[in-house]
Amino acid sequence: MQIAALNFNSYPNYQKSKENQTFTGYRSAFSRNLDAVLLKHRVTRDDAKNLSDLLTRFLDKHLHKNYLLGAGFHGRVYKLDDKYAIKVPNTRADLFFFENIPKRKFGALKTYYGETVANFTDAKILRNVSSTGSHTQVGVPERLLLTSYPDERLAYYYNIYLPKFADVPQRAFDAVAKDFDTLNKMGRGAKNYTFDFQNPNNFVLVGNTLRITDCIALTSVKNPNTMAEMLVIFLTKMNINSFADYSIEAEKPRKTLLKKIILAGMKCNLDIGTCGADRVIWTNIIENICDLKVSGDGVISTLQEYQKLFTDTKLRLKFTNDYLDSICNV
Repeated sequence: MQIAALNFNSYPNYQKSKENQTFTGYRSAFSRNLDAVLLKHRVTRDDAKNLSDLLTRFLDKHLHKNYLLGAGFHGRVYKLDDKYAIKVPNTRADLFFFENIPKRKFGALKTYYGETVANFTDAKILRNVSSTGSHTQVGVPERLLLTSYPDERLAYYYNIYLPKFADVPQRAFDAVAKDFDTLNKMGRGAKNYTFDFQNPNNFVLVGNTLRITDCIALTSVKNPNTMAEMLVIFLTKMNINSFADYSIEAEKPRKTLLKKIILAGMKCNLDIGTCGADRVIWTNIIENICDLKVSGDGVISTLQEYQKLFTDTKLRLKFTNDYLDSICNV
């Protein structure tokens, strides 16, 4: 498959995106007051009214596209300042009234930035995933779906996204895999937690670190956060509605990503993903997307064997690395 050359002039909004701007660090009056309330661990009636008024006034003045950090099926996220962001539904209300400060549930997750700090009617206050406003989303950003042609989106995915993320340090993938494993272990019986894997834009690159946004959902599936889901997010899912096919130009970065993701998963003994749907994912990525000359089931079996045989992490990673070198040739 020949990929078209990417021309940013075809969609000028890209040059003005949050991925390429650096905000001057600042703290809004709302943010300073919210921090003061959080430190008190209690909210008076006056606090609630003050926060509601400050937020409504701030959003009336600043809630526009230049502050947009990301958008998805459930809503849009806007920058409030260097510390906080706000998530509002796609059809926002005119007024925002303080509701509560929820108990933090996912504080053990190091890469997760989607947990709510404070609830307002039709709005949630979140930690800002990037204090400078500079970040790159996994896949094709939603705004490009509206401002570019299909061949331009493919060009972005193959020529910009894949090479950029293939260069991300191994430790960044290790941290994501660790949070996948931690979230799996928080599950009990039919009550388990899963990251939102529908939209790849929920995973972002900030500097040399990977971060996860949006909601964590409940599921009855045990250990839903798997290596298979990581592979789909980083190797094939272009946006919430489409997947990228095989491309000879993309083989090298995809094999590099494959290796980093598997090594990250093996480092923390992350669930590989062996249900029917997961096996289809492995087969497609191993045999088609990365065009390796081995079977998906064969890779699964080998990794499972290493997880059982090697309790020593360094030994497990050495054998995994040697095996991946032998099949990936990168």
